[in-house]
Amino acid sequence: MWDCANLFTQGGMGWMMLMGLFWIVLIVVIVYLVIKLLSDRTDNRSGKETPLELLQKEFARGNITEEEYLKRKKHLE
Repeated sequence: MWDCANLFTQGGMGWMMLMGLFWIVLIVVIVYLVIKLLSDRTDNRSGKETPLELLQKEFARGNITEEEYLKRKKHLE
């Protein structure tokens, strides 16, 4: 009845299994954090445009005048 408790109290296979589980969980957490960090970096580069890039696109489309473009550009810089 107390076979499971004896594994941990006598330093048997129970501690080795527990340490193995600890290392597996630690590795999974590290891999998750690295993947999350790398995905955040690529999202910022490709998905989001800077305000200056948006302003340049608006000017290229002809939605704003050159005077307004230069005024906003000066404000952004």
